[in-house]
Amino acid sequence: MRLGRVPRLPAFPSRFRPSTRPHALAHAHPTPLCRALSTEPPPLPSTVDAVVIGGGVVGASVCYHLQQQGLSTLLLEAHSLTAGTTWHSAGMLWRLRPSYVEIELHGYTRQLAIELEASTGRASWTENGGLFIACGRERLAEYSRLAQTGAFYGIEARVLSPAEAKAVHPLLRVDDVYGALHSPSDGTLDPAGLVGAYAKAAAAAGGALAEGVRVQAVETEAVAAADGTVATRVTGVRTACGRRVGAKQVVNACGAWAKAVSAMVGAELPLLAMKHAYVVTEAIEGMHGGLPNVRDHDLSIYLKAQGNALALGGYESNPEFWHTPDPSFSFGLFDLDWTTFLQNTEGHLRRCPPIEFAGVQSTVCGPESFTPDHKPLVGPQPGVRGFWQCCGFNSMGMMLSGGIGRELAAWMAEGAPSLDLFAYDPARFHAATVADARWVKERTHESYAKTYAIVFPSDEPLAGRGARSSALYDALAARGCVFQSRHGYERPGWFDLSATDVRPKPYDYYGAYAEEGSGWRLADGHADVPAHGTHAYHSLIDGELTFDWPASFEVVRQEALAARRGVALFDQSYFGKLELHGRRADEAMQWVCANDMEGKAEGAVTYTPLCNSRGGVEADVTATRLGANRWYVVTGGGTFSHDVRWLHAALEAGGFGAADVSLDDVSDAYTLLSVQGPKSHELLAPLVGGGAIDDLRAFDFSTARHVSFAGIGGVRCLRLTFVGELGFELHVPSARAAEAYAALRQSAHDLERRTGLPCRDAGYLAIDSLSAEKSYRHWHADLGPADTPLEAGIGFTVLPKLKRADAPPFLGGAALHAQRLAGLQRRLVTLVLDLPGGRGGAAPPLHGGEVLLREGRPVGIVRSTAYGHTLNASVVTGYVRCPDGVSKITPAWLREGRWAVSSKCNTVLPATLHLKPPFDPEGKRMRGEYST
Repeated sequence: MRLGRVPRLPAFPSRFRPSTRPHALAHAHPTPLCRALSTEPPPLPSTVDAVVIGGGVVGASVCYHLQQQGLSTLLLEAHSLTAGTTWHSAGMLWRLRPSYVEIELHGYTRQLAIELEASTGRASWTENGGLFIACGRERLAEYSRLAQTGAFYGIEARVLSPAEAKAVHPLLRVDDVYGALHSPSDGTLDPAGLVGAYAKAAAAAGGALAEGVRVQAVETEAVAAADGTVATRVTGVRTACGRRVGAKQVVNACGAWAKAVSAMVGAELPLLAMKHAYVVTEAIEGMHGGLPNVRDHDLSIYLKAQGNALALGGYESNPEFWHTPDPSFSFGLFDLDWTTFLQNTEGHLRRCPPIEFAGVQSTVCGPESFTPDHKPLVGPQPGVRGFWQCCGFNSMGMMLSGGIGRELAAWMAEGAPSLDLFAYDPARFHAATVADARWVKERTHESYAKTYAIVFPSDEPLAGRGARSSALYDALAARGCVFQSRHGYERPGWFDLSATDVRPKPYDYYGAYAEEGSGWRLADGHADVPAHGTHAYHSLIDGELTFDWPASFEVVRQEALAARRGVALFDQSYFGKLELHGRRADEAMQWVCANDMEGKAEGAVTYTPLCNSRGGVEADVTATRLGANRWYVVTGGGTFSHDVRWLHAALEAGGFGAADVSLDDVSDAYTLLSVQGPKSHELLAPLVGGGAIDDLRAFDFSTARHVSFAGIGGVRCLRLTFVGELGFELHVPSARAAEAYAALRQSAHDLERRTGLPCRDAGYLAIDSLSAEKSYRHWHADLGPADTPLEAGIGFTVLPKLKRADAPPFLGGAALHAQRLAGLQRRLVTLVLDLPGGRGGAAPPLHGGEVLLREGRPVGIVRSTAYGHTLNASVVTGYVRCPDGVSKITPAWLREGRWAVSSKCNTVLPATLHLKPPFDPEGKRMRGEYST
């Protein structure tokens, strides 16, 4: 569902109108924890293991969990606990989430709140349930999948008819409702109670918490990084009173004020504060605290039970930014801008008509922090050793607090969290976008305004487009390329051959600031932003917004089949490219890589995971040996910043300094053109000088060589594939990329005319389909920091080292050795649905989160899906766990079962398990062995 124009604002109803009482409670102290601060600073320890800055709900949780990890911890709060954004939080907790990670994080917070009440006496949890309202078929389909995923985690939930929803919450209007989802174990967290419980438990475990202490500076020292730059390392903090506390780790948990703390270490933070509001009604007849909290996503509103009243909030399309957070605004509220808030009020009145006859008891308009993708910032700050971000919670701090506190503490103490937190990692953003104020503002606005929009699998942002792109951007756009935005990069999604140019237009904020005199909400003096009359890209993406087969389905099918039958040309310049060199570079590669890199010949290309101390996969890369102590490493485009930060930390942990190795970013220096398909060699060979690739028998798979291509020297040609076909990657100097692409296009045109086989441009949607048929893993979808190579089914990448008695130590080696000996308790599997899909097919599309069934029993959750156009069926992957009575997962146990996938509405879809790739299981095609 796309955002429309700002709705016409209704007049105030007869009684539901702003009170004449003042509601800007400047620096009020509304909770029992808040007390007048002493003028005398409290005593502080001289040294601790970790300092947490910020005494809100997240900071208090981190402090508690760090103590549980055995780290001496000091929490410093400039005012009083709960200050900032916590004290005025609505506090709702929703257990059903589209992400399995968030399901576990929210579930832990809920359970911990219950347990801490028993141990500390501080009550914070009220279990009044949650009700999700659906106004259309697509929304109810989304809810059905949430319920199904939740059931696997033991969360009770039921899809309701409108009449059943009315029975659960009698005050609601349901004549315009399509259905609803009821989750009885949802509830409400009290901010003061929960912070008090965390603080009391932290203190009981030996933690120190000091209120009224402002941090003036985070102190650091310079360290030489492997890329030749000077990084910094945290050494402690200094308070406004002049006290210094030494610490090797500092956590920034300052919410809307986190940018100022990040600036203390010279770090940019993609976070903006907004004025976020809710209104508390006076008593409503029939209302009581046992009724569930309600979210109507289609109206972008919520109704929270507050005794015999309701707290009414939502997410308007034209929020007001707060660009200069005042450090003294600890318990302050803003005057509510009713003109903005009435967008929400229209929805409140529609969903709950009795509100019209209730007055306003109070308004709460406070600061809240938001990020460009509506996910928090949790993890190590790139470039600053020992500085951890834990902020930007997008109004989800209460429900995430327990889980995030646990995971961050484990990360700091043990080197890795137990769950995959890449979606929260600050390094998920590219440095160029973080430094781009326009990009941050546009994307943050869009993520805020779309908070309650349906999460369609093929949606694309309209904000912040064009920040980064390939040297071929204009050439591809002229051929109808429909771009996707990843990591701020414009990568090809698919090609609309009927269009000549469908580039995204500059962001118009969905027309939210088009009305005369409305631009001030973006910034003081900001001009209004006119809305686009027509937007071809917007219209194309709207065709993708479905849980059915998207409008691009047939186009992507043709692109995928071109790779199987003729040739497909892919611009994969989005990939990150690094060069590692120096006197100890070979030794360093053996340390950071889980595969055995010893003895590799010049030109050898090796696929390898990079593992953390738990054996989890932090990245998967290809590494080409350019010569003695020289390596060319290609990593994922969307993970590049994360991978670089991890490599720096790994090299430092292995004792490799700037004098030993250098790590250079050469991503922009090369444009990566991938030529894939049975006819790829026939297309390329005439363009490569000196007959360098004429004889395939002399150019083995997974090797590289320097060639002259179309008269362009210095081209790195790698014989690789990510689609399972005979293929070549051309890493062309970017200054001459346009020439190389033009030569490829002409050769493709000539080949197609000569053979009648398809030779066409293709995008990443085709890659998704083709790689799924080959069981190729996608980092973060199929494997990540919480998954080991053995579990992910790529044991062949680590067994060469694990089997070597004389193998040198490497990161994750001890954990992988132990897991290999103990056997696997979980394993990634690949299933292909037995029924065909696509338009007219019997099987519906799958989107992840569905339940994997073995012999009718739930054993796992689908992690990734793609439609295999060659197989004419959906391919899914997911991790299965050992059920009761099974000691470990073996190939025999996997093969012997009958498998299925439980789709939406609990429809059981039979499927076939594949321990080898479903397509070309022996890998003959990528070696150029095609049957005639």
